[in-house]
Amino acid sequence: MKKILTVILIFCIYVAVPAVITLSVNSDDSQGVSQENIYGPRVNVKYKNGTKSVSVNEFVTMVLAKRFESGDETETLKAMGIMIRTDIYRVMGDEMSVDSETLGMEYFTKNVMKNEWGNNFEEYYNHVNDSVMSTGQMVITYNNNLIDAKYSRVCNEKTLSGTELLGADYAYLVPADCPEDMTSPDFLKTEEYSKKQFVKKINTAYKDSGLDENNPFGDIQVVSQTNMGYVTKIQVGNVVMSGDVFAKILGLNSPFFAIKDGKITTKGKGSGFGVSLYTANIMARSGSTYEDIINKFYSGVAIVSR
Repeated sequence: MKKILTVILIFCIYVAVPAVITLSVNSDDSQGVSQENIYGPRVNVKYKNGTKSVSVNEFVTMVLAKRFESGDETETLKAMGIMIRTDIYRVMGDEMSVDSETLGMEYFTKNVMKNEWGNNFEEYYNHVNDSVMSTGQMVITYNNNLIDAKYSRVCNEKTLSGTELLGADYAYLVPADCPEDMTSPDFLKTEEYSKKQFVKKINTAYKDSGLDENNPFGDIQVVSQTNMGYVTKIQVGNVVMSGDVFAKILGLNSPFFAIKDGKITTKGKGSGFGVSLYTANIMARSGSTYEDIINKFYSGVAIVSR
């Protein structure tokens, strides 16, 4: 009898343990990710309790949900979805899957969407998801290669030249006029830092910056910038860094900035390259399609189904 009970107990443990392990990986309903099998290209999304694979388009929806703002038009969202999908497949290359950490894209799970959007969840989710699904597997190519689909929420009157600032591989990033971006409430922003705050932020990234704690703003010099004010290089203490890096360290809206004492004024929101989402929304309201939006900001590209 003891032997029989022992066998039954072992069998139960054998069956139950994998189920418990699976549950511990998938049961955190804060993830909001469906559990169906994925047969095509997929993204392996890392959560606190494990990793779950989702289809590329499902992950596109998750990323687009993070980037979405309530005023975004359908054609703008379609363009954004195609851009996100393009970047995913570009990083994935010839593989059938890619890790979300490798992509480096911020995203919302369904439960985060519910928390962020509240009573608007169903409306916003359907708006975002329908926009993604309506473009199927469309991606953007330049000379038969998937592009780096850069974008900005608001630009400084004109987008930046990829050839001039990034090299020949970015020839499709042509300067495009965005004069109406100046009307955006996000166009101009001024941040003020105390000496202590500024030194702490810089030294967190560069511990040997050599900043004078009594006069850190006197240790700053813009080394190079474009005619429109895009800072390409800046020296802070002993360190020379790009304007992009400086902006990220301080949490600035963009690398278009001017510094006076402890006040830093930025123009635009984002890198300044690629699609201006503010102008894209204006175009969409005037009847432009996602193709029109993409072709305005990316020159010589093709929109193809993968």
